[in-house]
Amino acid sequence: MAVSHFGPAAEPEWETVEEVLAVVGSTPILLSDLELAALVRLVDGEPDEPANAYRSRLLDARIRLEIEFRDIEDGGLLFRLELDPQRARQMLIERGGGTALLEREFDARGLVTADLDELVLRVAAVDAFIQQRLRPRISVNMDEIEAAYQQLLVDEIATSDEAVPPLAAVRDRLFQLLVERKLNDEIERWLVRATERQEILRFSR
Repeated sequence: MAVSHFGPAAEPEWETVEEVLAVVGSTPILLSDLELAALVRLVDGEPDEPANAYRSRLLDARIRLEIEFRDIEDGGLLFRLELDPQRARQMLIERGGGTALLEREFDARGLVTADLDELVLRVAAVDAFIQQRLRPRISVNMDEIEAAYQQLLVDEIATSDEAVPPLAAVRDRLFQLLVERKLNDEIERWLVRATERQEILRFSR
């Protein structure tokens, strides 16, 4: 009887090196992208927020950033905007706890400077588009300021003993408040349009 000199083949030990969490258009969003987003606190965590819930919100934010960036790039605007990558880089580094801490975290997680460069480009491009293309569309007239004054101050304070400040004293603050509200609405409308122009697949919750 013939006897084999070879034992049963050993099962290979598989190790996950990278994972695709989502795809925007033809661009994958990888697990390493999410780790980087967490390191630089692309979004802040809520008090007592479960880790899975924060991870899901973080992935939502990273997908949103990619949608916005791809819309800018596909629209041929990337090189027509005045980007400030240095400002974006400094902001992300500060949110991540500083250069020294981020370098240690990068080494521990196998991330490289090029990973941060890609995120910096996206943040800088989206910020430039918002400030240079969307913000100039915003206008606030005196009627809107007076309506906000009535609603936010006069009506709210009417039930208390506080004195209502004169409109002149709060006009600038109300103007800025209305501008930011309108800008946020404009950003959301842009996101809706941009989302419709992209095919988005999400594999992870």
